[in-house]
Amino acid sequence: MKQKQIFISHSTPNDNYFASWLASKLKLLGFKVWVELDELKGGEPFWIEIENQIRNNSIKFLAVLSSSFIEKSKDANSGVFKELSCADRVKGIPNFKIPIKISDISEDDFPLQLMGLNSISFTNNWKEGLDKLLDSFSKKGIVMDESTKENPLNFWLNSLKIENQLNSIPERIYTNWLNFEIPTKIYIHKPIVTSNIDLVDIIYPYIEYSDRHICFFPKEDYPSSIEVTSTCEFDVSNIIHEAFVPLDDSLVFNLPRKKIVELINKTFSHHLIQQKLKKIDLSNSQLFYYPYNPINAKRISLKSIDKTNVSVTGKNKTNFWSFGVSHFAFLEPFPYIKINSHITFEDSEFNVLNDDDMHTLRRKYGFDWYNKDWLDTLQGFLIRLSDFDTDFKIRIPISAKTSFNVNSIPVNIESDFGYTEPEKIEKEDDE
Repeated sequence: MKQKQIFISHSTPNDNYFASWLASKLKLLGFKVWVELDELKGGEPFWIEIENQIRNNSIKFLAVLSSSFIEKSKDANSGVFKELSCADRVKGIPNFKIPIKISDISEDDFPLQLMGLNSISFTNNWKEGLDKLLDSFSKKGIVMDESTKENPLNFWLNSLKIENQLNSIPERIYTNWLNFEIPTKIYIHKPIVTSNIDLVDIIYPYIEYSDRHICFFPKEDYPSSIEVTSTCEFDVSNIIHEAFVPLDDSLVFNLPRKKIVELINKTFSHHLIQQKLKKIDLSNSQLFYYPYNPINAKRISLKSIDKTNVSVTGKNKTNFWSFGVSHFAFLEPFPYIKINSHITFEDSEFNVLNDDDMHTLRRKYGFDWYNKDWLDTLQGFLIRLSDFDTDFKIRIPISAKTSFNVNSIPVNIESDFGYTEPEKIEKEDDE
């Protein structure tokens, strides 16, 4: 059988991004792929080439099903309709057509040419969908060819009309690291707590260690309802590299460095909650975000850093979106908090969406954010968190007299050259 390539049929330009992604993955794995990413008119001579690719060169025809694809399949003059009709006339190749669902579409709405065919869903997770597609290839004896494996980077750039974006203009490159100053003192108190209600009255963050509290505040900062029977005070610089530090005859402070990092993480999280951010528990961290309301929805001015205004929350059709962060502290190569950026969604009743719906919406909102978009939104988030402090510091009270200071401007360097971001992909009006 001379046919070896995979033909990807999709709605252009609506689903170009997914088609480009799928083609790039298949090319990287060693499959030969044919996909057209420009809008074509049915009467153009180029249609002869497409028909030839489907009927004579393709071993599989992947139909990328979206609401736009379904709509175009009803128009006899559209490229989608012609490709489906052409694929329907291919004989001699079992299971030639494979429907690929990238939207939640009922099988009752499938084009007539795809009725009754088993589909592969990419709606929840593109990687899971790709794994199922590759498994179907394997079961049908379609194998990748290592000799034809290629680097799909040029294809990816061309498909999204991204030219060489490097330029000779110096540019400041930002990380997602926020420097901070390590507090000079750490305390380990042994409190007498008669009721857990009393713990609510502790203003400043702490972590529990056996029957002790590890914190950055002295015993005088406890509420009057809590008695402190003993206190150990240390200079952080003296214990941070120690394996253990004796506290008294009954207890040793093991791995001080690890506990200091844990306390710093707790301190930052505590501040985010105090600032009325909402929290979502992730598998190994927590996500914090400003919930949608008239105050949080106001655009944040970045004039102080010579940038435009940004939003950290807003409304997207019937849902609310919010920019959020997760974080973790490190002490090497210098003290910094690593910030990971996220987008999260709530429904019209301000309930967090389930994972599947969240994943689907993230592909529609934020998929075309480039480095500048993420950086500017993060910067707006941090400036808001710093209460628009002119020194660009997030000042977190850790005792009655001291604060934990985190820079709200990420660590950055000056590069000798720059990068011009590509033009944005236009979205459909209903997105």
